[in-house]
Amino acid sequence: MGHGVGLEIHEDPFIRSDNEKVYEAGHVVTIEPGVYVPELGGVRIEDTVVVEENGSRVLPQTSKDLIVL
Repeated sequence: MGHGVGLEIHEDPFIRSDNEKVYEAGHVVTIEPGVYVPELGGVRIEDTVVVEENGSRVLPQTSKDLIVL
């Protein structure tokens, strides 16, 4: 589902169903759910999120609207 952002491409904290980690203010993570269609392909919509004292903030805030070219 996601991972920490830092010096490495994929690093702790890892966001997955079997992780019971409590995220602290200042952690920066990606949230990247994917949708895949067999024999067609797939897409991930990735957001970078900073954990704050009272919630979280998405960086940057961009549209999720489908753009057909």
